[in-house]
Amino acid sequence: MMESEYVAATEACKELIWLNDFLKKLEKKREALSLHSDNQSVIDFANNLVYHDRTKRIDVRYHLIRKLLKDGMILLLKIHTSQNPTDMLTKVVKVEKLKSCLASVSLQA
Repeated sequence: MMESEYVAATEACKELIWLNDFLKKLEKKREALSLHSDNQSVIDFANNLVYHDRTKRIDVRYHLIRKLLKDGMILLLKIHTSQNPTDMLTKVVKVEKLKSCLASVSLQA
């Protein structure tokens, strides 16, 4: 489970870098790029530059996130599951949670 979320975080970083470059061309530069994850294992693994035998199945290309974190290009931050708006797209949620998610992405129920 951690491996798939780690790969997804790396792919999201690629998109974040692309979007930031696009915004620079529009002269809408952002100060800090941040990516949120509700998986603490992903955050710990991305910040720890030590080789782990248990995660040897992860392809080297997905360790780009480590370089981006080390160079300070992005911040990988923890978001609590109760505040994660992406849950509405990936899980069955209660009405209250759905309304909260919709509000956080500026949509109305």
